[in-house]
Amino acid sequence: MGQKANINSLHLTNKKDWNCLWYANEKEYSKILSEDLIILNYLKSCYNLNNESEILKIRLCRVSRSIVINLQLTSGIKSESIVSLKDIVVNLKRIFLNFDRVFVVSKVLELNELKVEPVYLSRKISRLIENRIRFKSYLIKSLVNQSFEVCNGIKVLCKGRLNGVDMAGSDFVSLGSIPFQTLNAKINYGFSIANTPKGLQSIKVWVYTK
Repeated sequence: MGQKANINSLHLTNKKDWNCLWYANEKEYSKILSEDLIILNYLKSCYNLNNESEILKIRLCRVSRSIVINLQLTSGIKSESIVSLKDIVVNLKRIFLNFDRVFVVSKVLELNELKVEPVYLSRKISRLIENRIRFKSYLIKSLVNQSFEVCNGIKVLCKGRLNGVDMAGSDFVSLGSIPFQTLNAKINYGFSIANTPKGLQSIKVWVYTK
């Protein structure tokens, strides 16, 4: 169990809930599941609402012929973001004709919540690596130290051609404890990819909070 990369599935029904919430019979299960995958992929493709606001988490909830989309954002809603959200609703109604109403609920995370949000941290580190910042540099270490101030443990793992070398490898930065063997521990997981001239590099982040 300690070798699991994405440990979200292990903590379901104990510390986490499903990203998609609905009830259906056996005949409609495959249809609804395929629709949810299309919606999630579409929302992930347009996760940048503007230059400052990004979509970090997506949760779908179906109620009869309506769907509620819960989004967690990095910054406040501006006029550009409102227009983008309206376009998302219009496109979803155009693709799925069985939806009578589409609701979008957004929540802006605070600064302390962003410090322990693994998806936000992994994307930020991937941008630094894309800008030719070396892994284990002062910027990345200071980012990890800031997160460790409000959590019990954090681990960042990077794989690929690190720092522009020819041979692929892996390296990590860790502070505190990450109890992978304990199911009662609240551990969040984030993953992102950095596109560098030497190839793709994967960044995985685990954050342990009580």
